[in-house]
Amino acid sequence: MRDYSSSWRLLLLALVAGTACTDGGKTTPGVSEPASATAPARFPCVHFEELRPFLPEKLEGLIRGRDGGSTGRYGDVSVSEAERNFTRGEEREVKVRIVDTSLGTKLGQAIKAAADESRNRAQSDPTAPIFWKDAVGFVRYDETTGLAEASLLVGNRYVVAVSSRGFPGTVEVRRVARGIDLEGLARLHQAPGGPDRQGKEHPW
Repeated sequence: MRDYSSSWRLLLLALVAGTACTDGGKTTPGVSEPASATAPARFPCVHFEELRPFLPEKLEGLIRGRDGGSTGRYGDVSVSEAERNFTRGEEREVKVRIVDTSLGTKLGQAIKAAADESRNRAQSDPTAPIFWKDAVGFVRYDETTGLAEASLLVGNRYVVAVSSRGFPGTVEVRRVARGIDLEGLARLHQAPGGPDRQGKEHPW
């Protein structure tokens, strides 16, 4: 099936590329780095297994697929993500992804900016932004393809992306997003660090 939940991925890839292209951290030849510089940095993101409980257990009328999740470092960037998809044949699909990343500040700024830009849209507009107690986000909808996506910043840290295919408008992505324990996720502000438990689970 086509992966139509790509907006935040493109944004994330752009930010990763921007980070990877920096020329910082080089040492002078012949000069040893201090022990603090060579010691592995503590992992700044929560493990994907701790994000997974916030994914919806079931969605009415849809069949739950296998989970996906990963936690790891990519150069200077750390990312954890948990994902779950639901389908009904080839006609309908809903995908939910929760992300914690060391680039969260930049992603959050981008999401807030997109939401603010569409603040004046009427609530009847399928692409009206989301301003909830624990989340702010923007919504996109392609009437031609029937693809919808809501990208939310939760607790000023976590990114929640809900996408749907085969549903009219953006009602489904809003409903699914509302059903997530956003308040609980916002409180998942564990102290950064802890064991660097990198790992990956492939969804298929």
